[in-house]
Amino acid sequence: MIRHLEMTPAKTYATRENAITAVNKRFGERVTSENGERLDFVVVANAEGRFFPLFLGERAIQAGMHFSFCVAN
Repeated sequence: MIRHLEMTPAKTYATRENAITAVNKRFGERVTSENGERLDFVVVANAEGRFFPLFLGERAIQAGMHFSFCVAN
């Protein structure tokens, strides 16, 4: 099954590096859930050429990442 996801981030960043820095600033360089599981994310470019972090999976939702960044499950 193929799913098409449309994301509307609350905040975008001028560069890929700035998006990663925002995640590191908010959660530290080791982005993990409360029980230490790694949380995966990718940096996505929108149509305007701006970047935003997109966290992946149920662990990211359980960790509350959706309060700060986009999450796809």
